[in-house]
Amino acid sequence: MKWINKTLLIVFIIFGVNGCSDKQIENSILHAEIAISGYKAPKFFHFTAPQYVDRWYFEDKHYTALPPRTYQKDWIKMQGWKGAFINNTIVLSNDNKHIHGEGIDLGYGILFSCSVSKCTDREREMGNGTRKHPSQRRTPNGKIININVHTEYHGKEDYPCVVAESYEKRGVKAKAYSCYKFNPQKTMYKSVTLKLIYTKSSNLPTKYEHLAKEYTYQDLQRRAKRMLDSLYIKDGW
Repeated sequence: MKWINKTLLIVFIIFGVNGCSDKQIENSILHAEIAISGYKAPKFFHFTAPQYVDRWYFEDKHYTALPPRTYQKDWIKMQGWKGAFINNTIVLSNDNKHIHGEGIDLGYGILFSCSVSKCTDREREMGNGTRKHPSQRRTPNGKIININVHTEYHGKEDYPCVVAESYEKRGVKAKAYSCYKFNPQKTMYKSVTLKLIYTKSSNLPTKYEHLAKEYTYQDLQRRAKRMLDSLYIKDGW
């Protein structure tokens, strides 16, 4: 999906600026976002402790959700949680350095996005549980997509969510939850996508190996459970 690729590029820019001030980082994001989309970039922010994350939540005119679980160790062992109002994005990383073409050495990325559109047979099949999911395949660049595609139910109203994973050899795993809500007439729908991105560089420096045992793909998913449980897709079409 194009919005995911654009957002990931901006996420890597956010956390790939080495030795810059917050203002310089904000300016880098601004120029990157303008270059990519032609729109003014949202504000960059950096939490300083877990209690500040807990006061914040993902919100759009179409949905709300609580933040992931965070712990004091995230600010001691890692660089803490940072983010931007670009598809409601927050990231936890081990360092501010950028590995050529790979982004961060070790870290978590969480992105929310939403779309509203008219229903087609595809969405109606999603709503009544008869949709056939795509098969796993490998893209020309070697990325494996559509891993273990299935339907789960999450959120305050048990929304049907298509769950799919992907994997890249350079050390990036991702899990996306695309959750649907329909209007009473089943003519319109809202799709809210939560994407969890786990990065563990294939060339992870030895000094970070102990962190990789603690900050895992499974840990990211456990932390995100609160987000899925609290997801509310708003009414209004």
